[in-house]
Amino acid sequence: MTEGLSREEVAAVYQRYGFFMRRRALLITRDVALADDVVQETLLKLLRKGAAYRAAEHPLRWLHQVVDRSALDQLRRGRRLRQADDVDDAASDLAAPPGVDLEARNAVCRALGDLPKEDQELAICTLIDGMSQAQAAEALGVSRVTVNKRLQRIRDHARRLLDSNPEASTHG
Repeated sequence: MTEGLSREEVAAVYQRYGFFMRRRALLITRDVALADDVVQETLLKLLRKGAAYRAAEHPLRWLHQVVDRSALDQLRRGRRLRQADDVDDAASDLAAPPGVDLEARNAVCRALGDLPKEDQELAICTLIDGMSQAQAAEALGVSRVTVNKRLQRIRDHARRLLDSNPEASTHG
């Protein structure tokens, strides 16, 4: 375990950032149990390969990336068996960043598992992190026009989801 963090270091990371990791995982997975699994996987990664965390210029950003990947992997693996109308209320009640419509964020998060990887990353940047289109374009290494087109595609997908399941909007 020379590459990983010690148990004490992992405990300190959890004490400092655990709330933020779990909140982020809950927003992405929309399931309390899966969010807890994602945080657990992130902490295990720190135990095994913590050198990257130690070397990170921005530790919380590094943790966000690990949480994002783990949460999206959970969704892609189809481990989320619940229907959109059975989503944990805790995920829907979490505040959206300034400038982000809570209902729109919840609708897109419901559809996150169905989106292509590049759209998932963009949705997380804009709707969970609250980045502007310009900031998201820079973070993802694409043009602002590309971001605008992808966001429209994401919104259209979420709208179709809501149209096909009108009750979903009352639970999120």
